[in-house]
Amino acid sequence: MGVLVEHFGLAMPTLLRFGPLSVRFFFVLTGYFITLSLWRVQAEIARSPDSGLLPLGRYYLARLLRVGPPFYLALLVGAIFGITEVRTNFFWLATFQANNHFAFLGYWPGAISHFWSLAVQEQFYLLWPIVVLTLPRRWFLPAMAAFILFGLGFRIFCIATAASTITRWVTIFGCIDSFAVGALIACLKDSKWLLNIPRLAPSVLFAMPLAAFSCFFLGRALMTLPENNLWLALTESIDEIFLAWLLTASIIGVKGIYGAFLSWAPLVYLGRISYGIYVYHVFIIILVSPWLGSYGLTETHASFARLAILFLLTISLASLSWHYLEQPFIAWKDTLTSRRTTPVTDTPTHAFPILAR
Repeated sequence: MGVLVEHFGLAMPTLLRFGPLSVRFFFVLTGYFITLSLWRVQAEIARSPDSGLLPLGRYYLARLLRVGPPFYLALLVGAIFGITEVRTNFFWLATFQANNHFAFLGYWPGAISHFWSLAVQEQFYLLWPIVVLTLPRRWFLPAMAAFILFGLGFRIFCIATAASTITRWVTIFGCIDSFAVGALIACLKDSKWLLNIPRLAPSVLFAMPLAAFSCFFLGRALMTLPENNLWLALTESIDEIFLAWLLTASIIGVKGIYGAFLSWAPLVYLGRISYGIYVYHVFIIILVSPWLGSYGLTETHASFARLAILFLLTISLASLSWHYLEQPFIAWKDTLTSRRTTPVTDTPTHAFPILAR
């Protein structure tokens, strides 16, 4: 939803601009869920040594069948409808190298700019098994701390050397710390350490969300700094503190009115179809905005009506994709990988169902 608000052009105060933060949250969530899944793969390999690396192969197949169909359908539709950026950059998009290609170009190709994060995701899916399956568990926490510091150091290096903002933002080197934060929380969850948080002193429990939201607003303030200011590199690191608290709070369980809101069926459904929403929404903007403009619906005139139409069309397309494209592939994936490891089932029902798949 943060990305939609950002890309649909709804003017927001600087301190409430959370589009970039939303992408980082997706990376944190991915680090959390994929790390837990890979530990289950590791356990399956240990239980059945005769199976070799077959469980790992099922992991890669499951990722491809989950991510691939909507993504490649979007590329095909974009090419058919004559979206120039899709046609001219098709190879880089189809091979999940869009982020590195954008860094090389030094600018955002508007119609396909959102595909950079999917490229980072796929690169993480490919590389992270090497980390999780080869790293002794006792070294896992220090390794995650090293990744977190590396991500910060890379962003500082980019600013100090006047590298492009795109390079700092879209390459996996500048994003690895977000994945590592999620993996760190997965480690704390696996070790049962998170179960101790509700037993902390009331004053500490009260201070945690205050500190987290302070980091949220500090991160938004840091975004306003000039591009050559080294403090700007701290933006993502400060954001990750807030996101770590947000994920931890959800794992422990959100109660009361907030828990009821997050468990609200329409909101849960949006979470279920969120991948399609992300993949298709920019093409909806490109193909529909000229038609809306002819009726006087622009970013500066009747902007809320324009946003509502774009939102409804995006949700409708994502819903169709979920029921008639993604779900059949998920069922096929589950058939092909019938011996796959058990998915995450102890995460609250309001928490990110699509990533757990």
